Amino acid sequence: MILDGYVKQLLLYGKKYLGLDPRDEVYARNRVMEMLGMVSYTETETGEVPDLPDTILQAIFKCLEDEGKAFDRAVLGEKLMDAVMPRPSEHEKIFESKYEISPKAATEWAYSFAVKSDYVKKSAIDKNLKWMADDGTIEITINLSKPEKNNKDLQKQLSVASTDYPKCTICRENEGYERAGFSRRNMRTLSLTLGGEQWFWQYSPYAYFNEHGIAISCKHYPMALNRGTVEKLFDFVELFPHYFIGNNAPLPRVGGSILMHNHYQGGGYVLPMQRAKYRLPLRSEKYSRVTVGVLDWYNTALRLESDNREELTALAEGIFSAWETYKDESVDILPVTNNESHNTASCIARKTETGYILDMILRNNRTDERYPDGIFHAHGEYHHIKSESIGLIEAMGLFILPARLKRQLAQIEQYLTGEAQYNEHALADDMKIFAPMIMRMTGGNAPHYTKSEAQAALKAEVESVCKNILGNTAVFKRDRAGEDALKKFLGKAGLIIG
Repeated sequence: MILDGYVKQLLLYGKKYLGLDPRDEVYARNRVMEMLGMVSYTETETGEVPDLPDTILQAIFKCLEDEGKAFDRAVLGEKLMDAVMPRPSEHEKIFESKYEISPKAATEWAYSFAVKSDYVKKSAIDKNLKWMADDGTIEITINLSKPEKNNKDLQKQLSVASTDYPKCTICRENEGYERAGFSRRNMRTLSLTLGGEQWFWQYSPYAYFNEHGIAISCKHYPMALNRGTVEKLFDFVELFPHYFIGNNAPLPRVGGSILMHNHYQGGGYVLPMQRAKYRLPLRSEKYSRVTVGVLDWYNTALRLESDNREELTALAEGIFSAWETYKDESVDILPVTNNESHNTASCIARKTETGYILDMILRNNRTDERYPDGIFHAHGEYHHIKSESIGLIEAMGLFILPARLKRQLAQIEQYLTGEAQYNEHALADDMKIFAPMIMRMTGGNAPHYTKSEAQAALKAEVESVCKNILGNTAVFKRDRAGEDALKKFLGKAGLIIG
């Protein structure tokens, strides 16, 4: 099929899946032709319209390459999709009409649109390696499209004021924006009002879980944790009671990858920590309508439940206010050193049929000589699996591991089965960090694993490391000293055991 036929197929795709009005077909075709450098067009028979646009786009790219044309595939792909999509205002009107049916119907349509418009890269996401630990407590994804972020780079971002337009990669000004090597031409966002402020919602191209999205302030200002955070989270779940929403801790090493612009993450999924039960029931005499307790979870997390939103919010504010200034050197907790704050938290909100739930994960980002990457961060012996920040999603038990592991674990599998000869001194630079793990798994003996045994052993190793990392992030460890220190803190926060 010649280029004209693929252009026709793209237009048919737009009409079938993206709401391209037949009245706009000629206009959209002319925009596509301009992008492709076409000076003529002939109506051509096309094949069946695919479910996703990948095959159409790839065919167009090949035609251009065969003609010797140079272009950026990612940018051109987004421009082509944008040409057959409704404008943001039209997209939002459709969403609003769906919302009148139900919030769930609206978000299902919006997410499907994000996939069909190729903003959410479903074909790439489907290639990710995913599994749940045998005991069902944590989930693991080796994300083949997400780059590793360096904690030092994240710290630097906070001190560098940007005058660029847009100021960062999640500003709303990115909607439809394009510059060299960067495009958001096919992004569509949805307006929200949270805490009396203008925010917006967009789905994540990475899509770590079902309908994974981001609520983002329309104003560019840094992440923060205060009463307003909880108010906004609850406003969100009032709008979308079938979603959860949570804030990344607003400090490097324990927060997300973009700390300079206030935003939350959520979607239509139940993360492992949300299935955890209470291990230590608590109560508050001041806020008696709130059920509260410490969760049976790897890191230090509290859960607050109530049908009274005001009481729940007030108690949450009291807890993280107590935590911000809490000091206990016996368990390495210092709230401030060298004018740098360390105690912070992530809060995760849900709406239930009877009220509200707020989970709160206590975090601390202090470093010392022994743990230069973070006392309560993944310790060095686990960096072969993950060295990135342990943000909201990982802290809740869904690990997003770097793409390099697919190749590295496959190489280790060959060492374990004897398919490749292991020589520690001949390891590639990025494999040397695995030497202790390989030695531990082989016991220094000759390879003795079958292929299936090696795969199972490597999965178990990854799961064990991820659980240990969550234990590293616990500000109060599950040992005698940690339990005693936790009870002291709970008392300071006005919580009574039992």
